[in-house]
This record gives sequence, structure tokens and C-alpha cells, in this order.
Amino acid sequence: MHQPAPGSSAYQSTVDHALTTTRGVRQRLDFSREVDDQVILDCIDVAEQAPTGGNNGSRRWMIIRDQEIKDRMAELYLAAGVDWVIETAKRLEGSGHQNERLMTGARHLGENIARTPALVIPTILGQHDGSGRPGLFDSVIQSAWSFMVALRSRGLGTVWTTMYLNEAPAVAELLELPEHVTQICLFPVAYTVGTDFKPTSRRYPAREIAYFDRFGRTRLEGGPGVVDEVDIKAKPALVHAAIEELGASANPSWRFDVEQVPGGSRVRLHQPAFADEAAASLADVRATLDYLVTKLAPSGH
Repeated sequence: MHQPAPGSSAYQSTVDHALTTTRGVRQRLDFSREVDDQVILDCIDVAEQAPTGGNNGSRRWMIIRDQEIKDRMAELYLAAGVDWVIETAKRLEGSGHQNERLMTGARHLGENIARTPALVIPTILGQHDGSGRPGLFDSVIQSAWSFMVALRSRGLGTVWTTMYLNEAPAVAELLELPEHVTQICLFPVAYTVGTDFKPTSRRYPAREIAYFDRFGRTRLEGGPGVVDEVDIKAKPALVHAAIEELGASANPSWRFDVEQVPGGSRVRLHQPAFADEAAASLADVRATLDYLVTKLAPSGH
């Protein structure tokens, strides 16, 4: 079969579609449809083509099929904190909270994970020394992502789950993992109910988050600029009110973006600037954000 050449629009379209529509799937996993071992092994073969640190093939994949083991994995999954997620999902139901859908999906998975046709755990030979230096996870993360994309290409789905690692020692005992093997994440693997997944709109455009040569220097379509951001422990409504209070002291060319994040709000401030003004402009931006942080500090309410 003829394969489109890299660089061609057909090749780019296919690859980009797979990458942008590989979603974390929780509520649309088909627990009733069997998944053949060979399909999973084929996806691991694809994943093993990913780059690896030092060209060292140190990944090992656990495929869990036995129902008794899956049942015990489900118990550990709940004990690791998913039982709290389930209660939170119940509390948020119908509230319209930004995390309602996420928690609902997590609840659905937590209550049904033992029904998943297969659970897959990528592991790595070795233990991280906690130094923060690369050398362990740089040989597995990219492979695990490739596994997700390979599943997507075959009409299957999964979600990258790590909360279960709170019970990693118990999981290691259950699966008889040696001490020198590190678990990375858990993939519940199943065919998906429908394949019509779409790219998410909940991401910043590249021009907003890509900086050139120095941090905070953007190249927007309207020209160069500077941007900085900060998390504030205050609800978006309070942040918007504080921004409005800046009034005449605010630069009319500034653009504030405020989004709700766990624990408060994330505030981004962008200002157009010529190259020779960038440093001064960025200092103004940071000073303004510092002012908002101080003004909205809990002790200030």
C-alpha cells in the first residue's frame, strides 16, 4: 500500500490528526468489547520505537488480564485517592464547576476500572534518585505517549493515570515487581465508544506561549511583545475587579487573560513592545502582576 511521504499534506494531516485527537478517555471506554493480546503487543512495538536516553531499551510493560488481579488493582486504585475523587464528583454534580466534567469522568473510570479489558503499566528498569536530573523518565515518557497514539490509530483509547502510585508498593507486591523496577503510570485499555474525538480548545495558541531568545518575548501577529503570568489565590471575579480598579493607571495596550485554576486564578498580562523596549516593558508587566498578588493576598481581604 502506498504511504504518503513525510512533508506531504496527506502525511501531515494524518499525523497531526492522530496527535491532536488522542484524548484521555474515561467515559467512552467500551468495557464490553474484548481486546486481543496482539493488538496491545502491536501498540507496544510501536511505542518501543520512541527515542530513549542512551539508546538503552530499559522499558518493561505489564499487561494485566487476570480478573482477580484487576479486581485487586481496582481496590488499590480507590484506596490511592480515587474514592475521594468519586465523592468530589458527586458533590460537583450539576454545579457547573470547571472540574465537574473531569471529576465525573474520573468517577466513572474509578467505579468501572476492574471491567477494563486490560490494564497496562509501563515500567522502567531503575529507580529515580530524586535529584531531578534526567536519566530515568527520559527513557519512558515518550514511549508511553506513543503507546497512547498507537491505541488511537487502532480505535482504542486510554487515559494516563498516576494517582494509583500512592499505592505503588502494594501494586508492586501484587504484580511481583522487583525492587529495581519503577512504575510510571497506569493505562486502562479498551476500544472507544465512537472514534470522533476532536482537538481540545482548552490550550493556549503557540504564539501566546512560545518565547523567542528570552523568556517572555513573544512574536504575535500584530508584532513583538512581552508577557508574564502569575497564579493568585483568588477567584476570577475578584481578579477582574482588581484589574478594573487599575483604571487610568493601566496601560491601554495591555491585555489581561484570567482563567480559573485549582486554588485560584492564573493571570497573564501581555503588552506590545519594540525589541529595544522589551526589558523595560517586561519589568512593568511584572510589577503590575506583583501589585495584583499583593492586593489580593488573603491577608488583604
